[in-house]
Amino acid sequence: MGLADVGVASARALGVWAYYRIGWVRAAWLGVQADWGARISPHAAVAGASSLGTAVVGRDVRLGRGTYIASGILYSGAIGDFCSIGPNVILGPSEHDPRGWTLSPVEAQSRGETAASTQLPTDPPRLGNGVWVGANVVVLRGVSIGDGAVIAAGAVVTRDVPDREIWGGVPARLIGSRPSSAVTSSSMSGPPEPPGLGD
Repeated sequence: MGLADVGVASARALGVWAYYRIGWVRAAWLGVQADWGARISPHAAVAGASSLGTAVVGRDVRLGRGTYIASGILYSGAIGDFCSIGPNVILGPSEHDPRGWTLSPVEAQSRGETAASTQLPTDPPRLGNGVWVGANVVVLRGVSIGDGAVIAAGAVVTRDVPDREIWGGVPARLIGSRPSSAVTSSSMSGPPEPPGLGD
């Protein structure tokens, strides 16, 4: 790697850092507590969120009021009010389309196609109000998690979870339920509309 390559790489890294710092400053201005290590897209809808810890928050994420996130990567999705998101959670990652001629975005681009052509066209996940997501959980795109649901640590959520149910495992499945009085949906608005669905 030559000196010119180092300069280009340094400039690119500085640009990425500045992009996420703008998002961080915007979130702080909106009253959101964010750890200095948080990386927040300036396009993410975070107004009203409580705390973002050291999370990476993508541009296609909307957070409800009072929601907090310990850490993890939120690629896409709509998260309702007063949700508790544990450490190392992955929400709404892109998924490769196994029906395509290639699974590699790099190979697709080398042949004149977009990187998106290798991904499944699936809607972002939706989390209702008062949802608790434990540590190291993965929530795939196209999934809806109902109000007051609990997702146990380490689960991989591949399908919809009804209100007030407790799910865990890989893939996640029903392991229990919560009392119906645990969530008063009438006092809360629904989760925000994910970007692109209502636009």
